[in-house]
Amino acid sequence: MPRRIFVSLILRVVGNVNSDAGIGTRIPLKKIITWKQEIRPFVSARSIRRSIRERLYEKGFEIDPLMLIGRQEKQLGDIGNPILYVDDDLFGFLKPQETPLRRSAPIKISHLISLRHSEIKVEFATRFARDFLPKYEKGYPVPFEIELADWIGKLDIIISDRIGRFYEDELTDDIKTAALKDNKLNCDQQKGLCQLTPEERYRRLKAFLEILLWEGWSFPKGSQSPSVPEYYYAAIVQTDRFVPFFGYIDITDEGKLNEDLISKFKALYDKFFGKLILIDYKNGSYIQYVKDKADPIKGDLKSSDIEKLIEELCCYIVPDYDVCKKRQER
Repeated sequence: MPRRIFVSLILRVVGNVNSDAGIGTRIPLKKIITWKQEIRPFVSARSIRRSIRERLYEKGFEIDPLMLIGRQEKQLGDIGNPILYVDDDLFGFLKPQETPLRRSAPIKISHLISLRHSEIKVEFATRFARDFLPKYEKGYPVPFEIELADWIGKLDIIISDRIGRFYEDELTDDIKTAALKDNKLNCDQQKGLCQLTPEERYRRLKAFLEILLWEGWSFPKGSQSPSVPEYYYAAIVQTDRFVPFFGYIDITDEGKLNEDLISKFKALYDKFFGKLILIDYKNGSYIQYVKDKADPIKGDLKSSDIEKLIEELCCYIVPDYDVCKKRQER
C-alpha cells in the first residue's frame, strides 16, 4: 500500500492577497458563494504553489523557469524535468508536445478556503500626483477600490510516497539517460519505475515540510503589499489508506479546533492510521495519538519538537534513507 501524509492547516488571512479579475476600477477578492448564500473568500491552490516555489528557490533548489511553446513560441509552458527541477517533481507538470508528457503531482494542495461566512469590506483609494517632489507629473487623480477581508480558512494537503519516484513515461529518454549517467537515478526495468537517491528524496520532502509546517510563506502581491498566513492549528495523519480526514477538521464558533469531530474520526478510522498529530501554534502545545496506545503524548511545542516531527514524517515517506534506517534501529 502507498504511504501518505494528510495535513490540514487552519490559517488566518488578512487583506487581499490573491486578487480576482478586476471589475472596472474595483480589485475584488477571490471568493465563492455557498448554497447557504455565504461568502467564502479563498486563495487559489495555484497561488499557494507559486508561493512555495519561491521559498524552495530561496532554499537553493532549482525551479522550472518555463519555456516558450506553441506554433509561434509566445506561450509559457513546463520544461518537464523532475530530476533537475524540484517543482516538476513535487507539483507535477504537463509538457505539451505531440505525445504530451505529464506527471501527476505526488503533493496535492487544495484551495485555502474560509471556514465561515466573511464580510467583504471595500477600501477606497486614489492615485494622486506626487506634488511633494520638486518635479512631478500633473494630472487628474485616479480612483480605485480594493476588496478586503479578515478570515480563517483551511488548507488541505496530501503527500504521497511518489516524491522522487517516476514512471518511465514521465521522463524523456535524454533526461533519463543523463540522470543514470550521473548516478542521480535508479531504475527497475521490470516495474517500469525510476527513483532519485533516498538522500535527495528526503531533502526535497524536508524542505517542503519546513515551509508548510514551520516557516510559512508570503502570498504573491495582489492589490496590496505581500502578506503571510497566520498559523492557528495543524492536524496531521500518517496512513497507508485513503481516509476522509479533511471532513473532520473544523473550528468551533469560538475559533477553537473542534475536538469532538476529531474524536469521531479517531473512533471510525483508528485502524486505518498509524499516528495522528494535532498542533496548536497559538498556545504552543501538541498532542500525538499513536495506534495501539491508549494514552496520547502531550507536550509544550518547541522548535526541537517541530524538527523531530518533520524528521519523523520524512522517514515515514522515505524509510530507506540512512538517517531513517538508524532511527528504526533505535
